[in-house]
Amino acid sequence: MADADEPAEIDVYTDRAHLLAVLVALFGGALSFTDPLTPGWPVLYVECPTGQLSWHIHPDDVWLFNNVPVVDDYPWDQHTTRVKCKRIRSLVQQLPKLTYAKPEYGNP
Repeated sequence: MADADEPAEIDVYTDRAHLLAVLVALFGGALSFTDPLTPGWPVLYVECPTGQLSWHIHPDDVWLFNNVPVVDDYPWDQHTTRVKCKRIRSLVQQLPKLTYAKPEYGNP
């Protein structure tokens, strides 16, 4: 049975938003309505050790970020998607492993 707070259908935006909720919980961040091309879609900014990361959040998924402050005119550092992906790859290399696969599935 679905949780009352969750949407009935899970699409790619909602799937991604769940992962982003973990990322912002780890590093902090803010929501801001800074993109004039997508009114109603907040931008999630996450400030991590490798630099700023950002994503547009579907309005139906904003409930996942109730604990994230909404900030007017949050400053975007002008990163591109390519730069964001490079920062994420670098972050993955820096983070310690918090858990491992079960032994029967092998261990990296």
